[in-house]
Amino acid sequence: MIDMQRFLTKALTAVLFPGVMLLMAAAVPQQGLSPADLHLAAEIGFESDVLVLAKEEAKGPLHQLSGYDEEEYQIMANGVVVSVPWSRSEQVLRTLREKLKSRNYMAFRIEINSALKVDRIGILKGGDQYEILRIMYTNGDDDDVSHEDVIEKLKQWEKQSPFEIVGAENDWVEIEFRAIPQNLKDFAEEVFEFSPDTVNEGPGSIAELAKDINATKRLVLWWNE
Repeated sequence: MIDMQRFLTKALTAVLFPGVMLLMAAAVPQQGLSPADLHLAAEIGFESDVLVLAKEEAKGPLHQLSGYDEEEYQIMANGVVVSVPWSRSEQVLRTLREKLKSRNYMAFRIEINSALKVDRIGILKGGDQYEILRIMYTNGDDDDVSHEDVIEKLKQWEKQSPFEIVGAENDWVEIEFRAIPQNLKDFAEEVFEFSPDTVNEGPGSIAELAKDINATKRLVLWWNE
């Protein structure tokens, strides 16, 4: 004769046990990711191991990236952001860019906080570097330089001297040249025409800007807001 109580207990266990295990798995961090991190990954369409890499390199928490709309109001974007001390910022940015590029993700600096000595690094999925500018809605509207103007000008320069966008916010963009412009004096003059603040509130002269670009292979365009 079947022991009905034992039979029902086994049946109930068979039904409930998988569900309990799933709940336990969801409650336990996976590879260093919290339930909130896993939820963020699912919400923005990121692979979880990309978030693991970001946390390991930054040694800090993850947050959802915010960008800007056409009215320059902050909006949530499908990306993540991590905070990194100045002393490690350049190293972390370069490491993330190198490791994520093959995965079709882009890392870029979005804030340099001189008061707290902390930078923030954002990560977006995709390979179109101009999407960084679209998300951040980079522009110089106060100098009559529109968001579209910024993208158009950079694409024009990139055809002549290839570069990578390594940082951006809504009023500045940083590029790193793979090939320095051949005539740096002419290029620096063009930069001045497009973004006077880059020279006036930076190196102070077109000649010094040319020297800076040659020495660092980088250029930061910015406009006062």
